[in-house]
Amino acid sequence: MEQKIRLDRGRSFAQIVYQVVVVEKIVALERAAAALGMGYDALYARVNGRTHFTADEIAALIACVPDPRLVGYLLRHSNLVAVERVEDGLDDPEQEITRATHRILIEAADVLEAVDHAFKDKRIDHREALVIQQEIEVAERALLTLREHVRAVI
Repeated sequence: MEQKIRLDRGRSFAQIVYQVVVVEKIVALERAAAALGMGYDALYARVNGRTHFTADEIAALIACVPDPRLVGYLLRHSNLVAVERVEDGLDDPEQEITRATHRILIEAADVLEAVDHAFKDKRIDHREALVIQQEIEVAERALLTLREHVRAVI
């Protein structure tokens, strides 16, 4: 069965970029604008949804802003998952793998906490289901990142 995808002409993507760049300030708006080769005003117009991001701008934004939600938006209706790239060699493979393993445990605990919180009233509403799904996606990325760390050692 083919899934019908509702298109919003990039509004949802712009909202994620707004959250990441303007609200959470993971990367300064000025720095992101410079990485995209545009002025502050032009990027702000895209972030507010007045104009649309081009494919090249999205690629440059993903390279500049290290947040998996940007790539997750692009992949959300597919069976693909974004994984953090492990650079050529790990400085201390044992420590990196141990750190990645601890991250999995923390992310899995966050999934369990979200499920436990949702079941307090014996049901999961749509907002709680969304939080659980987001926590699962973070845990999936952590697990796949560990796999890439292990592959880098082999």
